[in-house]
Amino acid sequence: MDTPPFSSAGSVHAALQELRARAEKRKSLVTQSLGEGVPDEAHRLVQELQVHQIELEMQYEELLLAQVELEAMRTRYVDLYDFAPIGYFTLNAVGNIVQLNLKASQQLGSVRQRLVGRRFAWYVAPQHRANFQQFVSRTLAASGQRQTLEALLQRDDGTTFYGLLEGLAVTHEPEEVPTQLRLVVVDITRQYEVKKALEASEARFRQLFEQSHDAVVLVQNQHYLDCNSSALTLLAALDSDEVVGHPVTEFFPETQPDGQNTLQLIGSVVRQAVRAGSGKLEVLMRRLTGEDVWVEAVITPFASEGKTELLHIVWRDITAARTARAELLRQKEFSESLLDNSVDGILAFDQDLRVTAWNKVLQQLSGRPAADIIGQLLLDVFPEYRGTEAEQSLHEVLRGQRLMRHDLPFHQGRGHFESYLVPLASPTGDISGGLIHIRDVTERVRMAEEATRLKLRQQQEVLAAILTTQEEERKRIAEALHNGVGQLLYAAKLNLENRSSGPTYREAALSLIDESIRTTRNISHELTPGILEDFGLKIALEELVKRIPKQQLHVQLHLLGLEQPRPRLYDVATYRIVQELLTNIIKHAQAQEAFIHVVHEDSHLHISAEDDGVGFQQHTTDSPTKGIGLAGIRNRLDLLGGTLKVDSRPGKGSIITIEITVKQ
Repeated sequence: MDTPPFSSAGSVHAALQELRARAEKRKSLVTQSLGEGVPDEAHRLVQELQVHQIELEMQYEELLLAQVELEAMRTRYVDLYDFAPIGYFTLNAVGNIVQLNLKASQQLGSVRQRLVGRRFAWYVAPQHRANFQQFVSRTLAASGQRQTLEALLQRDDGTTFYGLLEGLAVTHEPEEVPTQLRLVVVDITRQYEVKKALEASEARFRQLFEQSHDAVVLVQNQHYLDCNSSALTLLAALDSDEVVGHPVTEFFPETQPDGQNTLQLIGSVVRQAVRAGSGKLEVLMRRLTGEDVWVEAVITPFASEGKTELLHIVWRDITAARTARAELLRQKEFSESLLDNSVDGILAFDQDLRVTAWNKVLQQLSGRPAADIIGQLLLDVFPEYRGTEAEQSLHEVLRGQRLMRHDLPFHQGRGHFESYLVPLASPTGDISGGLIHIRDVTERVRMAEEATRLKLRQQQEVLAAILTTQEEERKRIAEALHNGVGQLLYAAKLNLENRSSGPTYREAALSLIDESIRTTRNISHELTPGILEDFGLKIALEELVKRIPKQQLHVQLHLLGLEQPRPRLYDVATYRIVQELLTNIIKHAQAQEAFIHVVHEDSHLHISAEDDGVGFQQHTTDSPTKGIGLAGIRNRLDLLGGTLKVDSRPGKGSIITIEITVKQ
C-alpha cells in the first residue's frame, strides 16, 4: 500500500488521523463475515489478511511517530550545535575544517562557507602553532581521551583572543584509525587576562614581600607560614627554616615590660584587626640571640574559605625611635621641670605670637594659670602691648634679634623687673618663635642701692680719715716747724742781735741756722720725697730706712722686682705705706728689730712688715687697728683695691701683710 511521505508535522498529524479512521473501519471488517456459502478456508484467509493489514498499518503509524521524534531531535541538535555559546569544529586528519557551528565562525571572524576546507592552524598565532600541532597529534594518538590546550587564536581581521581547545578523536569503526577530530573552542580571553593579572599581582606581591625593607611574615593557626629576608635579619635568623613552621610565641617574651601577657595582647589586636580590617601595636620581641627589640606590628587579616584567617604582619624596628621618644619625653619633662623650677618668669611664643609656655613663676606674678593663657595671642593676653614699642620688640625678636627691656607694661606693678627677649631657632636655623625671661630684680636693685649707700658712706669715712690724716700731718708739721725750725731760728736771731758777744756767738748762730736748714730739709723730704721722683722706689725705700737711727730701731729691708715699671700712683702709695708702717712700729710696738719685705711679682705688689714688739689684741676698741696709722693705710688700699691682713698677739709681735694688684 502506497502512502505518501510526510514532510511536516501537520501532514504527519493528518496521516495519523486518516490511519486511525481506516484502522477503525478495518476493525469492523474483520468482525464481518463473508456470508454463507463461502468456504471456511476463505473466511480464515480473509481474516488473516485483514489482521495483517491492521498490523502493517500500526507499524506504519509507529514509523511515522519515530520520524516525528527524529525530526524533533534533529531540530534540537541543530539548535544546540549551531547556536551553542562555544565553538564546535570538526577537523580531518590533516587539520582542515570539515564542519563548524555559528559560534565557531564568529570566533574566527568569517562565514562558514569560507572557513570550511581551510586549515585550522592558520587561525592559531604563529608562536603557538607548534604547540597546536603537538596537540592535534596527541589527540589523534590518544583515541577516546580528551586533550586540552590554551592557545592564542587570530581572526581574519588580525584581532586575537585566547581560546581553550578541547579535542577528541573520532572513529567510525572500533578498529579503524581516527580520521576526524572533534574540537571545542571556548573564548577564555577574560579569564586569561584575569589569570595574568593575578600572576602579575602575585609576582609584584612576592617582589614586594621579598625586597621590602620592613620585616614581613605570614601567620596562620598561630604559626609562621612565610617570611622575607628582612624578617630573618630582624630575628637574627640565618635561614627561613628557623622561622617558618614555628609558633608565633617563640620570638616573644611571655609578658611585656608593663606586665601584660604577650599572647593575650596580640590576640586582642588580631580580633580588632578582623573587625576593622587592620590593627597596630607596639610590642617587645626577642631575637634568636636573646637580644630584645621593640617593633611596631601592623596586622592585616585575609579571610580564606573554610580556613582560619591568614595574617599579613609587618614588623618595623622602632627600638631607636622608641629610645629617642623616651629621651624626647625625658627632655620635655626636664624642660617643663626647668621652666617650673626656674626663679625667672618664662614665656614662650610662636611665629603667630601665640603663647606656647607659661611657667609657675609667671602664674604667681600674674595670678593667671597656664591653662587660661597657653594658645592665646600674646597681644590678647597683654593688650597694652598693641601699637607700642613692646609689640615692635616682639617682631624684632622674630627677626632674630636679642633684646633686654626694663619698661614692658607687664612690670608696671610693684617691684623692679628685667625682660630678656631671645629668638628660638629650629634645627634648620629658622626662627620658630621667641622666649621672654622675666626676672624680678627688686632685691638686686635694693642691694645695689644699699651698696651704693655703703660705698658713699665708706667714701665719706675715707674722706674724713684722709682729712683727719691731713690735719694730723699739718699738726705734726706745725709742731716740727714750731718746736724745731722755729726755736732754732729764734735762737739764731738772739745770737745775731747780741753783736757784742764776739765770734763765739756768731759761730753758734751759724750752727743753729745749719741745723734749721737740715730740719727743714727733713720735713720737706717727709712731705714730698724728691728721691722717689729722681731715683725710683727701691732707692727711696733704702734711703727711708737709712734715716732711722739703728739705736732706735734696727730695720732689715728685703726688696725684689721693684725695677719693673709701674704707674707712679703705686710707687707713692707703697712708699707712704712703708713709711706709715715704720712710724707705727717706732711709736707703738716698742720693738728692737723689724723686717720689711716689698716684692713686685706677676702684676702684684706684696708688702709685709714684721716686728718683735709688744703686739696687741686685734679686736679691742683701743687697739692700733683703730688708730690713724692703719686707718690711713686701709684708706689707701681701698682706693687701690688692695687687701690688708693683720696677725698680732700681745707679747708676740705683729705681722702685717698687704697685697695690691698693679693695673697698668
